[in-house]
Formats: sequence, structure tokens, C-alpha cells
Amino acid sequence: MDALRIGGVISGMDTNALVEKLVSQARIPLDNLEAKYNLKTLEKSVYKDISDRLNTMRTDLFNLKLESTFKNKNSTSSNNSVVSATVTPSAKVGSHTVEVIQTAKNSYSLSQFTRAKLQLNSAGVTSITGRPTDFNEGVHDVSISDDGTYYVSTDSFKFNELGQLKKVTGGSNVTNVDSYGNFTSSSTGTLLLNVASNTYTINLTINSGDDINSITNQIETSLNNQLNTQYNTSNIQYFSVRADYNSGNWRLGFYSTSSEQLDLSITGGSLQSGLGLSTTTTSTVSEMKKYHVGNSYSNLLTKINNSTGGLIPGVTFNTAALSSGIMKIPQDATLNVSAATYTMIYGAQVTTGTLNTSVTGLQNAGFSTAPTSATNGTFTINGKKITIADYTQISVNDLIAQINSSGAGVVASYNTATKSFELKSTTLGSSTISLGDFSDTSNILSIMKLTVLSGAQTVTGKTFGTVDTTSTLVQSGLTATVIKGVFTINGVSIYVDPDVDTLDSVISKINNSGAGVNISYERSRDKINIVSTNGIDKIKFGSPSDTSNLLEALNLTDNTTVQKEIGYAGQNAVVNVDGINYVRKNNSISDIIEGVTLNLKSASPTPVTIDITVDTTKAVEYMASFIKHYNELVEKLNPPKINKEDQKYLKALTTADKNKMSETEVKNYEEKWKTLNTYEIIRKSAEFRNLKNSLRSNLFSDLTGITGKYNNLSQIGLNIAGDGDLEILKKGYLVKDTTDLDAIKSQLQNNSTFINAITNYPDDVFNLFAENTTTATGWARRIENTIKSYSSVGGSIYDKIKTYGTIDRQILNLAEAMDRTQRSVDAYYERLWSQFSAMESRIAELQARGNALAGIISSITGGTK
Repeated sequence: MDALRIGGVISGMDTNALVEKLVSQARIPLDNLEAKYNLKTLEKSVYKDISDRLNTMRTDLFNLKLESTFKNKNSTSSNNSVVSATVTPSAKVGSHTVEVIQTAKNSYSLSQFTRAKLQLNSAGVTSITGRPTDFNEGVHDVSISDDGTYYVSTDSFKFNELGQLKKVTGGSNVTNVDSYGNFTSSSTGTLLLNVASNTYTINLTINSGDDINSITNQIETSLNNQLNTQYNTSNIQYFSVRADYNSGNWRLGFYSTSSEQLDLSITGGSLQSGLGLSTTTTSTVSEMKKYHVGNSYSNLLTKINNSTGGLIPGVTFNTAALSSGIMKIPQDATLNVSAATYTMIYGAQVTTGTLNTSVTGLQNAGFSTAPTSATNGTFTINGKKITIADYTQISVNDLIAQINSSGAGVVASYNTATKSFELKSTTLGSSTISLGDFSDTSNILSIMKLTVLSGAQTVTGKTFGTVDTTSTLVQSGLTATVIKGVFTINGVSIYVDPDVDTLDSVISKINNSGAGVNISYERSRDKINIVSTNGIDKIKFGSPSDTSNLLEALNLTDNTTVQKEIGYAGQNAVVNVDGINYVRKNNSISDIIEGVTLNLKSASPTPVTIDITVDTTKAVEYMASFIKHYNELVEKLNPPKINKEDQKYLKALTTADKNKMSETEVKNYEEKWKTLNTYEIIRKSAEFRNLKNSLRSNLFSDLTGITGKYNNLSQIGLNIAGDGDLEILKKGYLVKDTTDLDAIKSQLQNNSTFINAITNYPDDVFNLFAENTTTATGWARRIENTIKSYSSVGGSIYDKIKTYGTIDRQILNLAEAMDRTQRSVDAYYERLWSQFSAMESRIAELQARGNALAGIISSITGGTK
């Protein structure tokens, strides 16, 4: 229709009102069709809503058919740190006693063969060669000194990963040994040592002239070999034995150098007394000392390089002439041997005699360059000004203390062996120590021989080294140079090319080789870890046919051409369950108690109780969900009655009605129309009545052929809500008169009949809900079949709401009728306007003729009346 038309200009009639009135009467059939269309559309949405609710219930019913819903079990352990358990629905309710005698573990090894590296040296040593024969990891701080008679090497060894060490020291000096540490006569005998309640016999052969360090090495080697056999390990340095030196006297010391920190005592043996071990003292120390004493530098060098009793047995110190000085030698099993160090300044010798560090007055101390008045004033270290007010009133020790307390970031000390001062940075790594400033007025740094001009040397500190796993082995930073060729693990040969392979690629080759190991690089420790994946035997490294030294470079063996079983052997698990011992390869054991997997964590002589109970959580949760959705459906299928006052809202508004109402009034009316017509659709629906009756009749009917003690819901405590209240009973809610999920859960949890049935007879409850045989259909399956007969393909509700189903065809017919009626109304509207327009034109024409006739008459009569 046109938005605006104007009529009645000639006739004076209200043409618009007449047309609208006539068209309004013509629209009544269209309004009726539209009302039917909207009602039918609402009907489809109502049926669709019921169908969706039924499908939601089918999901609930699926969960109620699962074995795990009713037969799920919980397990609790009286000591989870020893053993825990996981259970399946097949586990039987009850208690079990479990004693973990031994947990299983795979054999494993790691980079444990140590290397030594000369990192700092002022003792005339040009290089070192060889590999240490012990397995201690740490840093040797070695000083070489002499007083013209005794040439002494002192090794202070600090461990990388051990803080305090247990030390057992002989109560008396070793007899039959001179002040140089050489035995003066030969003897043989035994020493009895007790470690962890086991006694070990050490057989010793002492030859006249043997250095005491060779004898301590005999004791150390024999004891560690026996302990490795006892504990089924390899290459573990349980104890280190050293000889303490003090003014020509020697005493033996036993250091516990493994992570276990085992206790040791000397209990006897024919050599106990002669070695000064009849009594002992026990102490805790932070470093391990080793001494060599010779009558000349060459004699001292011979002792240091002794293959068994040397400074580092297995390592040779190469030098044209040994001299007083210091050496720092990191020794460990890392792939890149490099101890973290401090930046050091080593001053030149400040005296040819003895420096008296405690006498008052620096001029009295014995400096080669005597202090003068120029010594007073300020000097600078790392930008920090330090003042000497009066050099005649302080000692060398006072001067050192003044430097150390200045906050300059250094530690000053005097080395009596080298007769020189040293400055050490307080920060590990490549920090710098700057000495002097143009404004200094004191010459003390020159007197202390700490300046470059006076001969001091600076050694920049380093941080711990690691290897680059992504660079080729040649460029990775490995301490050892890798040779191209074949290496062998557990009899499986693997090829390596150091110019091509990286550590990452080698690790991948090994792990995929079939050698039965898993190897990894631990960056924080710069070591290789290797674990067996298929056995408890020690891992075998090397073969006579090996041509590559890779295993040596990774510190996994010390000779790759000899097959060795190295590292820690694995072990099977041993567990006692309910009085019977079982041996298994793994700590996860699922073949002893049906449906139960025991997870062994640690051995303990105290039995652990494993309790297996029914878990009611799922049953309550899934049952509550079904009841909630069932009650919602029941509520939907039982609409309230419509009172007489509200019946007017069942009629749809016509266009004319809407034109007389405000927007808010139309909205409120249409909401009531939708609600009340939904009630009517449900009330009048035969399908919904049948559905309601089918569900209720099947809900509590007895089921035939069900295995177990239950054949209906009432027997497990599930009934229609109401408990005798007819009004509530009539509604048909299940269990509780509510659709609130939490309230339903609470009702079920407090339903002792329901909980007891699940707890004590889970198999019977499961059968009640889910049994599916030729003679019996469980409750959940029966309700599911009922729902399918309505909402699945071929069901009465499905056929109504499916695409082009019953309702869709009715809606389509109504839409077509509406379209035809709308076209008829539009044509009628146009016809009315055409007729009224023709009438107006005719009237206008007649008026024009009348006016013309009047003019003619007036002209004939002369204009007179």
C-alpha cells in the first residue's frame, strides 16, 4: 500500500477513513491466519523444548549405565610416602597390609671418572697429564714452599658438593716414619675398620723408604673396593685417607667423602698401634689436607708424581724445575673441567728473609724496600681510599686488616711460603681489581710489591665451565678431544664424528640405538646421566673394538677399549602383601590385588594399611543430575490451570488491537499470550500426556530378571517426593519437591538406604540400572527406550518437529494462506482507491460542466436575475 494518499478534496468525503475501515474489515481473515501461524510456531518451540529436555535426560541415563558410576572405588594409604594405591571398579572392598621391603630401580651411571686441569700456576709447572685415579670432585689449592731443609707441598682440597666432612684422626703419631714421611723399616700387617656395622680387613705391606702417602693410598683403595662390593656400586669414593703433617710428625686421617657421610671406626689389626690409631678423635672439617715433604725440590717432585701416593695419583706434573709457588687444580667429572675462581693479584717477593707480620712499625717488619715517611698518606684499591696515618704505629697484620675492612671488595693476605702479598676479589668470576689513583700519596702498594712495576701478576677469575650441546663436539668446550670412530654401550656400537656431531645429536643416537639406556645432559652440573631402560644389571661401557674415546671424554669410563660394568646396579622391588612376599621389576604393581595398582615409593619395615572403599560421589552426582532434569520435565508437563480472568490472553492481538495500545501494553500482553498458550499446548497434547504417563509408570515398576537383590528404585531409597502429602505426590517429582541440584544432592547424600546400597552392594545397584541381557533390561535402559520412542527418529514428538514434519507442514500451509490473503487485501485496497479516485474525477468533471452552463445562462440573461 502507498504510504500516503489524499482523497475527498472535491467531494469533501473522508476517503482515507473510509478506505481504512473497509480494508480493516477485509484484514480479519488475515489476522486470524497470522494468529494461527504464531500459535503453531509456538507449538513447535514447545515440542522442541520437551525434546531437548528428553535428550538431556538421555545423557544422564548414559552415565547411569556406566560401571564406574556405581562401582568406582577409593583407596587410602596409612602412609602415602611408602606406598599408595590406585583402584579400578573391579577392586573388592576391604583392607590390605603392605610392607615395602625394597623398591625397584633401574641401573644407572653418570659422568664420574674425574679429570684434572691446571688452572693457576706459579710453581714452575708447565703442564699436567693423566687422569686422577680417585673420584673426589673439588679444587686442589696447592702451595709449594721450602725453608732450605724441608720442601713441602700442601694440598687443601675443597669439595664441590660437600660442605662439612666427617674426619677420624689417629690419636698418636705414626711410628717408624721420619720427618720427611718416609718409613724407616719394612712391615706387613692388618688394619680393621668398621663402617656401618660391617668390619673390613685392610692388608698392608710397608717397605722401608715408602712415602706415607703410598700407604694411605693402599688403605683408601682397599677400603673403597670392599665398600663398592658391599653396596654393589662402582667407583664411589666412600672414604679418602690422608696423612697430616705438623713439625715433622705425621698422623693418619680418614675423611668420609661420599654423599652418604658414613661413620668409621678403627677396631684393631696388627698395625693399628704403629699407625697411631689405637685411639682416635672425630671432628668436622671443611677441607681435606694432603702433604708431601722432600729434602729437595727434585725429591719433592718425585713424591708428587708417584703413581699411587702422589699429589693427585694418576696425574703427572711436568716441570723443568719445581719452585715455590701455588697451583689451583680443579678436579671433577664435569665435561668442561673449570673451577670457578676469584680474580687474584699475586705480589712479588717482599723480603729475602722472614717478614714479621705482628711487630709494631712497618719499618721493623723486614721489608726489602723499607717504609719511609712517604708511606703515610692514602692509597686506592678499587676506587676506595685507604689511609695510613702513621706507619710506625701499625703492624703488617694491622695493614692487612685495614684493607680487608675498607669495603674495597678484596681480601688481602700474606703468603709465608712465597713471601708475598695476595689480593683476592670477593666476587667469583672475571671481576677486576684496580690499584692506585693519581691522587694517592702513600707508596705502600710498591712496598707490598703489588704493582705491575714491582713484579705483581694478575690472574682474572673464571666461572664454572659448561659445554655447548648444539655446537660440534670439536667446538663444544669438552675438556677432552673426541676421536672419530665407534664407541659401545651394552654391546651396541654407535658411530660418532666430532666434526659433524653435537652432544645433542650423540645423545639422540644413543637413546635410539637399542642400547637399552636413556642418556641426558645435566647442564647445572655439566655432567652426563645415563639410566637403564630395561634391566637392573650395571651398564656396560666400552669394547676392545672401540675406536672413539667419546665415553672417556664424557667421563663415563677411563678406558673405552676395556668393557666395564660401571655405575649403580638396579634392583627389583620386594613387597609383602597380606603376609606373602612378591618380587617385581617395577614399583607400579597391578597383578597382586585384583583391580588395585600399588605404587611403591620407599622401603619401610612398618606395614602400611591400604583401605579400599566405594566412592559414592559419581553415583550421587549423576543420579542428582537425572532427578533434576526429570523434575524439570515433570514441572513442564504439569502446567497450572488458567483462570477466567487470564483466558482473554489466549486470543492473539489483531492489528487493530495493537493500534489502540502502547508499546509496553503490547509487550506485556504478548508475553502472557506466549506463557498461557504454552500451558494450553502442553495440556491439550496427547503426546505429552502419554509421555508423562509412560515415564511415571516405568519409573517404579518392578523389573524382571535383574541379577541381584534390587528390581525397583524404591528398594534403593528412591521414591516419588511427598512422603504422604497428596498435593506434592500429585506433582510426580522424584525424591524431592525441587529442581535445585544442590538440594537434590544433599537429599541423596543423606539418604541412608541409597548410600548403603551403593556402598555395600555396588554390583547389584549397577545391575538394577544397566543390566542388558535377553531376559532383563535395567532401569536406565528401560527409561532410555521410553524416551527414544518419543524423541528419536520415528518417535511421536520427533515426527512433529522434524524438518518438514507435521508442524512444519501446517506452518507452511498457513504461510501460503497468509500470502494469498495478504495479496487479496492489497488488491482490495488498490481497487477502493481506484474507485474513489474515479468518483472524485467524475464529480470534478460535473462541477466543471455546471460552472460552464452557469456562465452561458448568465451571458444570455445579461447578467440579470
